[in-house]
Amino acid sequence: MLGSAGSSKPNFCFDSQHRKIEHPVYSADEVKVLSKIHTKDRVVFITIDDGVTVSDDLAKFIDHNQLQITTFALAGELWRNRDWFTQRSNMTFENHTNTHAHMTLIKPEQQIYEICRASQVIRNVTGERPVFFRPPGGSWNEDVRESVGRSGIKYLLMWNVQIYRGSTSMSGRKSLSPGDIVLLHYTPSLKSDLKILLTKMKQAGLRPALLRDYLD
Repeated sequence: MLGSAGSSKPNFCFDSQHRKIEHPVYSADEVKVLSKIHTKDRVVFITIDDGVTVSDDLAKFIDHNQLQITTFALAGELWRNRDWFTQRSNMTFENHTNTHAHMTLIKPEQQIYEICRASQVIRNVTGERPVFFRPPGGSWNEDVRESVGRSGIKYLLMWNVQIYRGSTSMSGRKSLSPGDIVLLHYTPSLKSDLKILLTKMKQAGLRPALLRDYLD
């Protein structure tokens, strides 16, 4: 639900009982856009989007390797697979919209609904509000940035490395570096993609960490 009835730029969210949800509000300038974390620690950040394909085998792999993962599951997928997700002890849950909407193609009030609704589901499932927002497809502009802040989220998260169905993209580089934010997806190839990532991390002498532990 939206806040500030009648306004195209609401400053708060409502829950399913039409009660105002208290949260901080940030200006567009206060919303930080991140694609890499500046740190000397030998860490990279594993982020996984969408949440369509999960399995017991994937769970065993994640748990065995003690992977710290920042999850951007869609609200519906998080709800449907909530037992699977909440059993992962080294995982945080962030906002990737409610319906995977292309944020730059919808109006501000729709943008805020997408973010607010997803935050509400995340809080219902995990007991915590998300800290980060990732726009589907990486599509954002200043209007989206403003909507993110009005929805109570301070960090708009992008990435600088992607591994998808066995293919790695890292902007012309050959190796990972400290502070890289790696994008993966909950697809049938995720386990093999994670194996590729772990190999590259080992070669570079890096370990996984949670983004929430590196906020300024």
